[in-house]
Amino acid sequence: MRVGVIVAAALGACALLAGAAGASHADAPVLTGDVGAGDAYTITLMDASGAAVTHLEPGTYTLVVHDHSTFHNFHFSGPGVDVMSDVDAVGDKTFTVALADGTYFFQCDPHSSQMRGKFTVGTVAATPTPTAPAAPTRLTAAIGAGSKFSLRPAAGLTAGSFAITVSDRTAADGFRLSGPGVVKATGIAFKGNLTWRVTLKAGRYTFGSVRRAALRSALTVGS
Repeated sequence: MRVGVIVAAALGACALLAGAAGASHADAPVLTGDVGAGDAYTITLMDASGAAVTHLEPGTYTLVVHDHSTFHNFHFSGPGVDVMSDVDAVGDKTFTVALADGTYFFQCDPHSSQMRGKFTVGTVAATPTPTAPAAPTRLTAAIGAGSKFSLRPAAGLTAGSFAITVSDRTAADGFRLSGPGVVKATGIAFKGNLTWRVTLKAGRYTFGSVRRAALRSALTVGS
């Protein structure tokens, strides 16, 4: 009699454990992955309400994959998770996945360039938005007959990037700019337009004739 009682108690304990495990599994929210219905190039991931998954809270989920095609698969990956269906198999697969903070991805491996998606879980650190480089300050420079030259504006400049459009209208002289970190000049025989992209530092620069230092002016770049 005592043996029977022990066996019955053991069976009862097993039943309770099985029931608890089943309840735990049933409590996990269900995510449904679907790929290749009708051999189409489609892949989706839906939550229990039938909405496309864009964000989830961390936790354990049941992932049910419906793979309809022999040349597609469903590959689910992210922090701590990497599961997939077979490319050449058709059918349903069920996975239990523990999702943590981060970004998760799903795709068809053979066609990942066009069949893919992603979503976030929990708190995801924002990716800093790259700051666009400041547009260069534009200057115009010219030299003409009689070595008459100009540079505009030639005052109130501060250190930074500059785009200097030079108009050289004489074959008897050229335009020259020099100073900290910069030595630029057009050829004496050159006639035409060109643009220099330079970085001017704080300091003193000279500009004007290539041939005659006396025919040059000075400008000061501030910090």
